[in-house]
Amino acid sequence: MKTIQLHKGKKYSICSCGLSRALPFCDNAHREFNAKNGTDYKSVKIRPNETVEVELNSVNWKR
Repeated sequence: MKTIQLHKGKKYSICSCGLSRALPFCDNAHREFNAKNGTDYKSVKIRPNETVEVELNSVNWKR
């Protein structure tokens, strides 16, 4: 589980595939993986209306 602060109005891309080297943030590693494996991973886009602290977790994150 990762706890991060998200700032009001800033756009965040959160990793859903577990391949990112910048977890919990997406580094687009899924694009090459999708092309090679016929998968359709995408990042989760978040743009908060206020600055908040959130806890994030994904079953795909192994690091």
